[in-house]
Amino acid sequence: MRRKTATKAAQTGARRAAPARKTTASSAGKSSSKRRGKASAAKKTAARAKAVVVVVNMIPNSLSGETNQDSEPTITVSPANPLHLAASAFTPDPAGGSVAPIYISTDGGMSWSLNSIVPSSAAQGSMTADITVSFGAGNRLYAGIIRLPFSGSLTRLNILRTDDFQSATPMKVLIDRTGKGVDQPYVQAMTVASGADKGKDRLYVGDNDFSSPGKTATIDQSLDAGKATPTFKSVRVEKRTTSGQDGPPVRPCLHADGTVYAVFHSWRTFNSNTGEGVADVVVVRDDQGGSSVNPFAALVDPADGKAGVRVVKGVKFNFDGHLGLQRTGGDVAIAVDPANSAQVYLAYNDDQGSDYVLHLLRSKDRGATWSADLRTISNALNPALAVNSAGVMGMLYQQLVGTGAAQSWVTRFISSANGSTWQGITLATTPSQNPARQFEPYLGDYDHLTSIGKDFYGVFSASNIPKNANFPSGVKFQRNANFKTNTLLDVDNSTPVHPSIDPFFFKVSR
Repeated sequence: MRRKTATKAAQTGARRAAPARKTTASSAGKSSSKRRGKASAAKKTAARAKAVVVVVNMIPNSLSGETNQDSEPTITVSPANPLHLAASAFTPDPAGGSVAPIYISTDGGMSWSLNSIVPSSAAQGSMTADITVSFGAGNRLYAGIIRLPFSGSLTRLNILRTDDFQSATPMKVLIDRTGKGVDQPYVQAMTVASGADKGKDRLYVGDNDFSSPGKTATIDQSLDAGKATPTFKSVRVEKRTTSGQDGPPVRPCLHADGTVYAVFHSWRTFNSNTGEGVADVVVVRDDQGGSSVNPFAALVDPADGKAGVRVVKGVKFNFDGHLGLQRTGGDVAIAVDPANSAQVYLAYNDDQGSDYVLHLLRSKDRGATWSADLRTISNALNPALAVNSAGVMGMLYQQLVGTGAAQSWVTRFISSANGSTWQGITLATTPSQNPARQFEPYLGDYDHLTSIGKDFYGVFSASNIPKNANFPSGVKFQRNANFKTNTLLDVDNSTPVHPSIDPFFFKVSR
């Protein structure tokens, strides 16, 4: 869901990837044997280090006939049990009821089913607009949604909770707020591991709240979200004068030591007629889990003394630009090293001529200063970041490549232990024009990546044409498909089904 101005009526939908980069000696006898032994050991080490990749089409077999545009996915993994996963997308309730589904897995993502527990509206498609999910303690799941129906023309925020993500009971509504409209809620939860608040769920929802004119970037937070009736506080993290609003994405990320970061697009100028604007990419931080007297004010920009470091100034964007059938406008993502809260990574996009360029940066001093670009990738979007327990940084993105009928979306996962040497995995290479777009955003305004231990878990949306060449790392389809004829099949495993956009789960482990 995106809005050009705080007063313009909302429209249904939500918001929106560069190839990666010997010694010789001659001797005989014993030294040569040693070298052969070392080479053999190196090969074994390399084999052990090779990533194991799993890609799964998440549409259940019982829904083999569906042709929805299941775009804009998110995923969460239970820290208590990594076999338990939940995910979301623009997916309607198959029964056409008044609750929308989430995707659930109890076998580590190898199989998925739908559980319709999200408050919705049968009259408006049995789905939500924007939706994101995040696990708290045990099987407790939180969601942030733009709920249908709207309140008149204004978008409606719901923050939801279920104590058991497998239960058929609809999620409890913790917050139901419209005000002057709220956009793109992005939830992140963490259970406090020690100290006086041990066992409490802290919940942070980044959103764009138009009830605060000119300073719309907001964090809605609860420091004890698991209790029967939790209290929430809305923190306006924008401290500067804007063109009238901030950009839709406000992304929090959490560390177990209580450090909470967030990144947002601070709009300096915006032309509602052309969709063009200029923004600063701003990072804020709180060192006490959001409980500071002045929350999210720990980072101060030395240039103007205000809370929030302007990591990049003067970023150009086109709110209504397009790459293929996918709209653009201002992607941002952030992730913190779970072993070192001082090390944090940031991704953002900007318009450079006719290219939409993705940038990746790093800070080693808690967001005070930032590196030059670690990576730049042209015509790529939907960045998602995570850092595993070994300090390996991972980035998921989708890049438009080629021209004409050969144009495709390439979905890639890249990783690095040092920010300079990279490994890349192509997860999907799918047609950019097939299927046709049903609504915007085509792929979604975001996908998602997270980590548990050394493993990375992610989700993206892409064309579901069953063709092995489209999935070079392999793929498992739950829905019926004939990979010899490249045809989707209905539940009867015979009737052809038109291609559509599906969510795909993936896991990268070593």
